[in-house]
Amino acid sequence: MQHSYEEIDHILRPLAPVLAREADAILDLRELLMNQGHPGKCVRCFFRLFEAAGGKMQSQLAPLQAWLEKHVEISVRSEGDELETLPFALGKDDDLESFCLRSIQQIRMDRGYQSNRLQLAFRYKAIAA
Repeated sequence: MQHSYEEIDHILRPLAPVLAREADAILDLRELLMNQGHPGKCVRCFFRLFEAAGGKMQSQLAPLQAWLEKHVEISVRSEGDELETLPFALGKDDDLESFCLRSIQQIRMDRGYQSNRLQLAFRYKAIAA
């Protein structure tokens, strides 16, 4: 499912003037969001913008964060079977590595899965029919 130009531009437009040095990341993110590109790349672009902002600009990044949290989730799989999905909450970490480590620790520490090999992957949420 593609998203409207208006919706995506409304989210990204306020970032362009204040993060001009990150124009490539903003354009990459726009293309990814418009065409439902790989969700992991979208998350990486978000953290690139977040880091470039130095943790500031929460109000300008809030619509993008909300969009990602609404449309992206983390799938937990083992041996081809989906075990669960995790809600996607970006507000707790300062960088992508911290976010991923926290997610991995949450699965390993809070769950009792017997499998030694778990796979976590970003994906778009299924759209209710």
